[in-house]
Amino acid sequence: MTGRNTHLEITRDQGHSAVRRVVLPLLVFASTIVAAGCFQQATVGEAGTSRNAAPAVVAGQPRSAGLAQDDPLLSMSALGGTPTTAVLASSVRVLPDGNVQATPLDVAPGAVVSTTITRWVKTTVATTLWSGSNTDAAAFTDLPQGSLFRAVGPDANGRSPVYYVGDGMLRRAGNGWVDARLIETVEAPAPGQVPAVDADASQPMPIWVQAHRATKLWSGPDDKAVTLTDLPQWTFLKVDGLERGGRILVNYAGDYASRQPGIGWVDSTSVGPAGDPGRWVTNHRATTIWSGTDDRAMRFSELPQWTKLRIVDGAVDAARMQVEFFGDGVTRAPGTAWIARADVGPITPPVPLPAVTAVTAAQAASATTLESRTFASGNDFINAVGEAAQRSYKSSGVPASVTVAQAILESDWGRSRLSRQGNNLFGIKALGSASGPAGVVTLATWEHLAGGDVVVQAPFKAYFTLEQSIDDHGTFFTRNRRYAAALAMAGDARAFASAIQDAGYATDPSYASKLISLMDRYNLYRFDG
Repeated sequence: MTGRNTHLEITRDQGHSAVRRVVLPLLVFASTIVAAGCFQQATVGEAGTSRNAAPAVVAGQPRSAGLAQDDPLLSMSALGGTPTTAVLASSVRVLPDGNVQATPLDVAPGAVVSTTITRWVKTTVATTLWSGSNTDAAAFTDLPQGSLFRAVGPDANGRSPVYYVGDGMLRRAGNGWVDARLIETVEAPAPGQVPAVDADASQPMPIWVQAHRATKLWSGPDDKAVTLTDLPQWTFLKVDGLERGGRILVNYAGDYASRQPGIGWVDSTSVGPAGDPGRWVTNHRATTIWSGTDDRAMRFSELPQWTKLRIVDGAVDAARMQVEFFGDGVTRAPGTAWIARADVGPITPPVPLPAVTAVTAAQAASATTLESRTFASGNDFINAVGEAAQRSYKSSGVPASVTVAQAILESDWGRSRLSRQGNNLFGIKALGSASGPAGVVTLATWEHLAGGDVVVQAPFKAYFTLEQSIDDHGTFFTRNRRYAAALAMAGDARAFASAIQDAGYATDPSYASKLISLMDRYNLYRFDG
């Protein structure tokens, strides 16, 4: 009977022997795979990342979806590429203790109103900076009356999470919690007014960090957090702008195998600044790199299997993608070329990163260098923005005085993370397929919804210069019909400020009055002439 049910005609004894030789090893192998799968599933379930889990990429097998600029698993660069719709752009609620929920928050399109405006507060009496919101939190330092902070999140247990700029002497800058009853909202200090604020704004702000040693990615910043995954040494992580309890909120791209992508917290002592590693692929079989995408393209070179290649942002074709090739130091010269998308798969950035040739570096600098501006005083900032606002007024009709006031209010006098990383003075988001001239900056931002305060991953436009940001600000008003009534009264800056608020520009009921106050105090109307 056994022989009749098999494809091979074998005797009963031979059949039993064959079954033992073939089936038993397969059973052992299958059991191992099942056990490993159960272990991984249990780990993912505990970490709470199954909703954002990405499929593993098996070496040697092409992905079912072609790799491209808009592949969410490869959209890692902070200043380049297009907005993502997976991990980097998903909404996550931050619980009172700082832990990130596993389930993304469902937000209807247009329901989120960004609060990119920096809120400054100061102590009304001498008080204490605490390590947390709970009663058992440790005291960080005693604070004198008038100490300045940036508010960084919603209140919890009667305390407000803040970033302390330090006093420039013994008290160092850092995150903490203060009694919400003992602080009051104040106007943002202009450059040159508070040395500690200026010193803090001049500190380098790395977009990327790299793990100096093997460490853990946590679900939150406190001792209640669970381990999401173990990170190998030299892992690249993108900073998302929040620091609390000695941990930094970061975005991890996964390893395209067992470690899943997502956001989490890493110990600040385990990481250090790193350059943007870019997005990397490798060819899972020997292939060819070409000079272009069509039939007339020249064959540049034959690449051996597992060559490491960096994706050139913005260069996408249905069948091929442009990559940066670093040469082999012998016969194959470095340069950019096109490769079949079906022949490559994603990899984590190699360590160390391949050296870039002098020519490639010069070309990259001329194409993608972001202007970095610092301002010695409030007048310095006002004059720089005012001149660009006057030029923008000629094409947009937006009063220059309003533009300058909005830049002061929304960029914190050019000190905000968004303005420093992407020259974005007005918090203009990268919606849909739109991106700025310099790409996109994805930041964790504190925003208001009907159900409460949340921290969301939001993509914002990046600009090479402040002037580009100001020009796009004018275009923002001219291309949105809701501001037609405001533009009709652009001859009256105060009326314009009130009209854009009435049209839904900001949910803050005092937004227009704040703009008018700034225009009056600094006589910004002089730019409208």
